[in-house]
Amino acid sequence: MKAQIIGTIALFIAVALPASAPARQTKPQAPGFYRLMVGAIEVTALNDGVVSYRTAQLLPTATPEQITKSLYEAGLSDPWVMSYNAYLINTGDKLVLIDTGTGGKLDDSPFFAGAGRLVANLRASGYRPELIDEVYITHLGPDHVGGLTNGKERAFPNAVLRVARSEVAVFLKPDAAQANPKDWRIPFWRDLFQPYINAGKFQPFDEDGPLANGIRAVATPGHTPGHTSYLIESKWQKLLVLGDLILVAAMQFADPSLPTPFDADQRGGIAQRYRMLELAAREDYVLAGAHLSFPGLGRVRATSSAYRWIPLDYSIPAESRRPASHRRP
Repeated sequence: MKAQIIGTIALFIAVALPASAPARQTKPQAPGFYRLMVGAIEVTALNDGVVSYRTAQLLPTATPEQITKSLYEAGLSDPWVMSYNAYLINTGDKLVLIDTGTGGKLDDSPFFAGAGRLVANLRASGYRPELIDEVYITHLGPDHVGGLTNGKERAFPNAVLRVARSEVAVFLKPDAAQANPKDWRIPFWRDLFQPYINAGKFQPFDEDGPLANGIRAVATPGHTPGHTSYLIESKWQKLLVLGDLILVAAMQFADPSLPTPFDADQRGGIAQRYRMLELAAREDYVLAGAHLSFPGLGRVRATSSAYRWIPLDYSIPAESRRPASHRRP
């Protein structure tokens, strides 16, 4: 009798209780930021998004055989996804943002759709747009300057905007629009920069030279006339923000002579790519690439024929146990 009662109870429980539901999948990725220390300077990589490209779009002189072999060796297929990265530099007394992402502008273009996440990732990293003291621009690519404004307002309301004078001459000259009436980029750039100019927050600089404590501009023209890289240095450690010197890591480290159709001066772009890679390999710089797979950080080593890319190991600085903060002096 007792066994019958226990059996009846077990049957009741089995019928009454629903079967376990499958675990619900959580689709979104974690926020796109990553921190490292360069001496006493904190560098935060910020992802603006990823965009799919076919390699031949970016390296039209590469042969199909080169593309297939290089992508296979890198474990990639064609098309592959390109990261859009920016870098936040906290020197201890100044907060500097290098490039601003797309700002969600031109989402209808296949070159920019899927980007526009920089400010959200900036906030997730513990910082806010109004805390930025200065914004440095590597060049005028829409994916580097589009985030300068929200509508007609400055996206970084307290920041001074700095860019190489040779890079902005094309739209600052009064006759630029008349000389290039069909170039949609000139009014696009002017709309982005004008709010900073009107507020007295625009300070162009000339070529190489120091800009802030531990940050130096390095002229690397070729991709654009005033393309600028930025060297971060503290306590004998160095990090070089490359901008667009490398677009396709799987191929342009092994063959820096491969140009892109986006280079205003292809020979100049190739020369600067070789110059910076040789310097970085010799001096053991950490490199930060705007379009290298996020967080876009690593080193290069010279090989018998060119260079090899070595991404940094993932690490968590001890100081990151505490919330990020930025206080004005």
